[in-house]
Amino acid sequence: MRVRLANTLRESGDLPAAISVLREALSLRPDKANIKLTLAEVLDEANFSHEADAIRSQMLELVGAETAIPPFSQPGVISRPGAPARSVDRVEIQIKAQTCTKEEVEMTLASLRGLTSVNWHATVLKGCDQSQGVESFGPTAPGALLMSDNLTRTAALNPVLLIDAGTVLTPDCLDWLIWALTDDVCAAYCDHDEVDTVGTKRPILQSAPHFLDLVTNPSPPAVIIFRDHGNDARGFGARGLLSWALTRGKVRHVPLVLACAKASDRSLNTERPSKPQPEVAGRILVVIPTRDEGAALEVMLTSLFRNASSRDEVDVVVIDNGSRESGTLKMLEHWRSQGVEILRRDEPFNWASLNNIACEGREHPIVVFANNDMEMLSESWDLTARRLLSMDGVGVVGARLIYPNDRVQHAGIVMGALNGEPLHEGLRAGPDERGPLDRWVRRRPATAVTGAFMAMRRSVFDQVGGFDAENFAVSCNDVDFCLRAGAVGWTILYAPELVLRHHESLSRGHSNTEAKRKRVSEEMGRLLARWGDRARFDPTRNPQWEGRGIRLFAGMRSLTAEEVMDWAIKTESRPSDQPETPTLA
Repeated sequence: MRVRLANTLRESGDLPAAISVLREALSLRPDKANIKLTLAEVLDEANFSHEADAIRSQMLELVGAETAIPPFSQPGVISRPGAPARSVDRVEIQIKAQTCTKEEVEMTLASLRGLTSVNWHATVLKGCDQSQGVESFGPTAPGALLMSDNLTRTAALNPVLLIDAGTVLTPDCLDWLIWALTDDVCAAYCDHDEVDTVGTKRPILQSAPHFLDLVTNPSPPAVIIFRDHGNDARGFGARGLLSWALTRGKVRHVPLVLACAKASDRSLNTERPSKPQPEVAGRILVVIPTRDEGAALEVMLTSLFRNASSRDEVDVVVIDNGSRESGTLKMLEHWRSQGVEILRRDEPFNWASLNNIACEGREHPIVVFANNDMEMLSESWDLTARRLLSMDGVGVVGARLIYPNDRVQHAGIVMGALNGEPLHEGLRAGPDERGPLDRWVRRRPATAVTGAFMAMRRSVFDQVGGFDAENFAVSCNDVDFCLRAGAVGWTILYAPELVLRHHESLSRGHSNTEAKRKRVSEEMGRLLARWGDRARFDPTRNPQWEGRGIRLFAGMRSLTAEEVMDWAIKTESRPSDQPETPTLA
C-alpha cells in the first residue's frame, strides 16, 4: 500500500513526499527488496545518487553478489580512446580572431603545438590587436599568418579546420577529425567543453548531424573540419558552413570532447539561404478515441476549438469505443450537434485500429491523433502544425506535454533509454528545467514522439501503412510508426511551441493489473524484436551521456574507439535521394 502511495506521489512530482513514505515503509519492512529498489530509483530521480548507490550495494552484499555495481562516471575521470591512424598532407587551420584578445589567440596557438602527429598550417583571421603583426605570435606557432576578414579557400584544397580564438584543442583532436573525414565525408565535428566568464566548465555533447538540430542549437559545434569549404560558401560563418555541408554531402559527428571553448553568444542564424516552403493547405483532421470520461473529453474539445486559429478548417472525429455513462453520451450528442463527428465502435480497445478506421475514406492533408485526456494550451495550434509540417522533410510533429502540476510528461521519446526500452524524455522535469542544450524547450529532431498528440502529413500515414493494429494494439504503436516513417526518410520533429496538459490514461487506466502489464510487456517485446539494434539506439542522445533511471543525462561515461566509430558512421547525414524527404540522421 505504501509503495503504491509513493508511486502516486512520484508521478505527481512530489519526490520528497515519496521518499518519506518509502523510508517509513522500509522501517516497518526492512527485508522487502521491492521497497529498497523503489526507494533507490526515487532517490536517483531526486539527485541523491550516492545514497541510491549505497542501497543497491547493500542489497548486493546481502545476496553475496560477486559483481559490483558499475561505477557512475564523474566529471574529470572520462578517458578518451586513441584515434585510428590516418594521414593527410596538411590541415589548414583557420582561427577566427575578429572579436578576441591577443591572449586568446595565443592560447589557441599554444594548443596547436601539441598537434605533433599532423602537419598543419594556421591562419589567424584578422582581429584582436591590429597594431601587432604576425611576429607577435612568431615562436608560439610557426607559420601563423595574420589575414583579413572572411574565411578563405586554400589553393591546395587541403582539409580546413575552423575554430574561434580562445579554443584549446586536445592533442588527439585532429587525429579523430581526420579519421572522420573519410569515405567522401565533406565535414566532421566533435564535442567540446564550454567555459563561461566565471570559469565554470560544462560539457557540450552534440546530437547526430541534422539541419533542424543545428538551426536551434544554442551551443553549436566549436570545432569543425571541412574537406573544402569552396568558393560558393565564402562569407559563411562556421555554423553556416556546417549547414551548407549538410546539403552537400556526408557529415559526421565524433562523440568525444576534443576541445575547450569559451561560451559565446553564437547567433542562431544558420546563414544558409533556404527556399520558401509552401504551407500545407487543406483541412486538418483530428482523431480522438474515447470511452466515457466525458468531462475530460469536454475539456479537450473545448480547448482545441478555442485555441484554433481557423476553426472552420478543423474537422474532429471522436471514436466512441463503448461509452456507457449517461453524462458522456449526452455530451457526445451535444458535440455532434456542433459538427463533431461521433463514430461508435463497440469492440475491444485497440488504439491503433481505432485511429486507422477513423482515417478511412478521408483525404485531409494533415491528420492529428490525440488522446481524450488532454487540454490544448497553445494558441493557433493549427497554424503552428501547418507551418511545421511545411518544413522540408518534416513528416511527423510531436508536442510538449505537461502534467497538471506543470512538470514535463513528454519532450520527445528516446530509444534504448531505460533497460533498453524507449522512454519519454524530460519525464517529471520541473517547468523551468531546459535539459542539455535546451533540448526540452527547443524545436529539434526526435527519433519518436508520443501518439497522445501527434500531427503528421496524411501522405506519410499512407506511405508507411498507418499504425500496426495487429502487433501494437495499445502500446508502442506510436514509436513503431515513427521508426517506420524515419526509415523511409521523414524527419520526426519535437516542437515545444505546441503545449498540452495531459491527464495520462484516463479512459483505459494505467497498466496496473497483471493482464495489462502482460500485454504491455508483449508489445514491447515485439517492438524490440522488429527493430533490433535500432530500437536500442538513439541518434539524438549523445552516447557519452549516462542515465540513472528516468534521468537520461545524469552523468558521462567513457567510450571505446569502436563505440566512437560506430556512432560516427551510423549517424552520418547524407543528402536525401528523395528531394523533399532528407534522411533522418
